[in-house]
Amino acid sequence: MKRLIWIGVFFNLVFFIFLAKAIWQPQLLQELKSPELTFLQELEMGQAVEKKNKIAEEEYSVPDSVGEDSLQKELVNQTYDFPYTINDSIKRILFVGDSQLENLRKPVRKRLMDNEYQLVASVVWYGSTTKQWANTDTLAYFISKYKPDFVLVALGLNEVHARDHERRKKYAQTIKSNLEQRNLPYFYIGPAFWMKDKGITTVLQETFGELFYPSHLLTLDRSTDGRHPSKDAANVWFEKVAEQITTKGILNLGSVKDTIYRDNSETIFLKVPKND
Repeated sequence: MKRLIWIGVFFNLVFFIFLAKAIWQPQLLQELKSPELTFLQELEMGQAVEKKNKIAEEEYSVPDSVGEDSLQKELVNQTYDFPYTINDSIKRILFVGDSQLENLRKPVRKRLMDNEYQLVASVVWYGSTTKQWANTDTLAYFISKYKPDFVLVALGLNEVHARDHERRKKYAQTIKSNLEQRNLPYFYIGPAFWMKDKGITTVLQETFGELFYPSHLLTLDRSTDGRHPSKDAANVWFEKVAEQITTKGILNLGSVKDTIYRDNSETIFLKVPKND
């Protein structure tokens, strides 16, 4: 008899545990139309973030794409004309792009901090092109996550051989529209090619106009792979970019300090997309 009573108590206990878990299961504040939705839920709740210690930085891995754009309602409550002039309310900068960010993000952060801006995060999507940034909600997701006042883009190195110019133009226009629909000021750093491209630079320059820097015109030392600008070259590269940004009145990046900033901003590494 006692054995039957204990069995009954055990099953009642199991029932109440499952009932409590179902009631108190936390829910995401946002829903993304994405094949990786479950992963993103865990990421947003801090349950699937892989932390590493690389030069005192936290580095995060997330899926190779985030999905189709579903955050159109997430708009920054500021209005800008395009092109625009320096706005004193701009403080938080989000830096996104391809593997060029590996060496470029540090001089970017230094110059931003020298001029009282904050680099809230760098999103390095290895192997990405304008196609992935246009056809997924990756950009929208990180804008929603970090709430930047300004977006800096460095993208296109993986499109050096691209010849489908009309298609690439649509991708570039989609990226531009996604930023402007959110009234987010931005600047596009053109790809620093190691060879002559097949036309993607012209596509990007025509799309972004005065908000585009022609990095392909610079002569830069290369890393051991012969393609990416070296760490020293990245310093020279962004110095030139910062000069143009300041001259055009987009951001005020004129100050250069000897200060060494020991804290590091967040860096997110995305996996190489499966195909172009």
